[in-house]
Amino acid sequence: MSRRSARIRVLTMLTAGLAAAAVAAVVVSAVSAGGRDPDRGRDPGHGRGVRVDTASGLLVTGRSALRMCVENGGGAQAGTRTGLRAGLDLVRADPNWAGAYGRVRVDPADALAFGCPAPRLPQRAGRAAVAGPGLTATPSPYRVWVYVLDGADADRILGPGQPSGLATAELVQEANTAWPVSTALLIRRDRLGDPRSVAEGLRAALGLVEAGTAPAA
Repeated sequence: MSRRSARIRVLTMLTAGLAAAAVAAVVVSAVSAGGRDPDRGRDPGHGRGVRVDTASGLLVTGRSALRMCVENGGGAQAGTRTGLRAGLDLVRADPNWAGAYGRVRVDPADALAFGCPAPRLPQRAGRAAVAGPGLTATPSPYRVWVYVLDGADADRILGPGQPSGLATAELVQEANTAWPVSTALLIRRDRLGDPRSVAEGLRAALGLVEAGTAPAA
């Protein structure tokens, strides 16, 4: 294993581990309040026999391609698709890409899917926030859940002037730990026209930068 590959594996593990610690209290609180895994008792489907896999940027077994779902609000899909693809192209040129995603299939035709399976906006962005189903036995194919925000929602969730933020979309429990396996990227619609801003958000969501590193304004 090359030094770069080893570094990215450690980065991925640290990102997942730190996020797991941050969201643990949220998950326990939800369960204690009477919440339950919405997938409990269902046909496992995509999640059959899934395991956390920190050697891959996709974070769980069963995923072979990078896919992202998009909650686009009332905006035009064409503009959102163009902005996200331009940002992803920049991310794929990142020197850290090969270590985490070099063997992952990325097909522009199906990398983006409009409509996430169980969307939920958090009150505020942050690793302790949940923007999706949360704890699940059947994680979706989507490594990143993108929420495009307008106006007041963007100011409330991200904070005034902040271009984007992160939350946890899905977690898988192994032993006594809930591991984040899907990350939510919450981004202002007016930032989609700036590929560099989109790329910064995607780098953070994909674990290519240190946990806790904020996207550039």
